[in-house]
Amino acid sequence: MAGTITLTAQTAPLEREPAVATRAASEEDIPVLGQLYYSSYADSRPWTQDEATADVRKVYADEFGRFLRDASLVVPDEDGNPVAALLVVDGFPDAALPDAPFVLELFTHPDHRRKGYAEELVRQSLAKLAEDGYEEVALRISENNAAALALYLTLDFQRWDPPADGDIDY
Repeated sequence: MAGTITLTAQTAPLEREPAVATRAASEEDIPVLGQLYYSSYADSRPWTQDEATADVRKVYADEFGRFLRDASLVVPDEDGNPVAALLVVDGFPDAALPDAPFVLELFTHPDHRRKGYAEELVRQSLAKLAEDGYEEVALRISENNAAALALYLTLDFQRWDPPADGDIDY
């Protein structure tokens, strides 16, 4: 079984015009996000669409930390339905993580991969977090997820290791 890697990045304003239109995730998106979440991981997780939707509902209900709606973005299709999403929380309940907003999930429907949506969602979310006064963001990925690692390293994420006992921040 693979372990996880914690990565962090500095938030920053956008340096260019967005390449993809996004919008903030809304409560009305929950059923579609549940379907999208399920279809994005259907091959790798033993679960049902109802379980995926329940997990999305938990995010909106602040069960994984305070849901940051403005920084949680979706790429809508021509009908306005999400085809890719990034969900961010603040105060993720894990003392082994940096004290920073946490990218809980980033997922794209299999039919919409390789279009730059994930990169654009991260860039725009980092900009929104910077605008809201946050300086850093964290996330965890599976250490064997080469595609995710490549994406995040391209976006200047760095491996984060918790301070050793006795390390003091001044």
